[in-house]
Amino acid sequence: MDISKKLYRLTSDGFRYPWSVWKEEVNFKPGENIPLLFWPDGSVCWLANLYLLKGYKDGKSRRNNGGTLLTYAKNLSPFIRWCYENELDFFDLEEPDFVSFVTDLRDETAKNAPTKSVRGLKQVNTIAGAVMNFLAFVDGIMPGLGLLGSNGKIKAELKSIELKKRGKTIYVKKWTHHCLPRDNPTRRRQPISTDAIDKLHNANDSSSESGFVKRRRYVMLRLFEITGGRRIEASLVKINDLLEAERTGLLRIFSAKQGDDEAVRFVPVPKVDLKDILSFVKIYRNPIVRKTIGIANDHGYLFINSKNGKHLQVDTLGSELYEIRIAAGIDDEEVCLHAFRHRYVTEQLRRLIRTQRCESVSDLKKALLSMESLKQQLMEWTGHSNMESLDWYIHHAFETETGFRESLDILQASKVVESLHFIIKDYQNQAQAGGWSPQLFKEFESVVATAALELSQLFAAQRVGEVTPLKVYES
Repeated sequence: MDISKKLYRLTSDGFRYPWSVWKEEVNFKPGENIPLLFWPDGSVCWLANLYLLKGYKDGKSRRNNGGTLLTYAKNLSPFIRWCYENELDFFDLEEPDFVSFVTDLRDETAKNAPTKSVRGLKQVNTIAGAVMNFLAFVDGIMPGLGLLGSNGKIKAELKSIELKKRGKTIYVKKWTHHCLPRDNPTRRRQPISTDAIDKLHNANDSSSESGFVKRRRYVMLRLFEITGGRRIEASLVKINDLLEAERTGLLRIFSAKQGDDEAVRFVPVPKVDLKDILSFVKIYRNPIVRKTIGIANDHGYLFINSKNGKHLQVDTLGSELYEIRIAAGIDDEEVCLHAFRHRYVTEQLRRLIRTQRCESVSDLKKALLSMESLKQQLMEWTGHSNMESLDWYIHHAFETETGFRESLDILQASKVVESLHFIIKDYQNQAQAGGWSPQLFKEFESVVATAALELSQLFAAQRVGEVTPLKVYES
């Protein structure tokens, strides 16, 4: 089963889908980034596209070049290819065919590494589940076909699964089949360590990439660390969000996995970091936009392609981290974008442990449950929809917490100092590479002044006294 060739394409920007006809007038709706599926010979796979079209009409996400609909297309692609290679139509599938397909999915190995599986058991089950959903759709539009079910050609079973979402118990229907492999026990990624983060920054500083790419990677690492955002959430941050956060201290972030394409949350971010990121926008990002798409066509997203100025694809963020990790030679811990999120959530809980004087896991849970505003604030910052999803983080936070008793403002001050540590080190590296240019020095002075002001305000709130704003003098 060759997975090297994509079987899907996305509709173009500006595409309008003919939604309905009324009194000889056609009504259109925005239809960009709808995946279109094809057979390996290039012909249209009509039934698969009808299924994707149903998802589009049901309001499934198309954010960031396809969203949920693209996930559907990717999961159906191996099945379409398998049916094509075995000269089988969807209508003709029977029990042995489905079992054979799942077996091939599980046993497929990489071309350049014959002993390495192409996909894990979890992905095999995900793809098989997507295929059964698609076949159930085909069954639904063609009564009497009898593809799925206890009496169907494929002996699948529709089960009711209990889930917790936004604090409520809901039940969802899920197709299952006896041939699906038993998934490995759930394995939690550990939060990324401070040592690993330092190694990533050092590897990025010493890489041979262009100045723009190195600065973009630096901003990417910082953004994941200070927001705990998911990959797609970070990719959708806009310049206007950063400018507004510089005023309010709260960064507006799209909140994924909420079942709503318009869901957002506001995350507190040190202003010194915002100043640093906006420096990247001014010195590196905006000149690329001017040279490529032009300011008039600026889409406003923080992360852009260095060659064409377009919005950087979300998958590129993962690829960028992979390249930095390889260069850093980190092999003693798992380094991925989601590990930054684990670190962020754990650190937030550690701060709550300190400020609420919690002595045990049960104490923290009681504090979160009894203090509605505190619970809502934590879930707002992290983008979690229910308390149960925080349980693992609560336990991990207690494993690493040593019992300090510091105020929330002092802890926020420590975040500012930590951010300033990274930023000063980064400016030192820039200066070593190209010298202290007037523009670089001006940006550095502005960042330090922002940190000094933020610290003085935090300490003033604690009645420690005003801190004299720092002044940077050129040597």
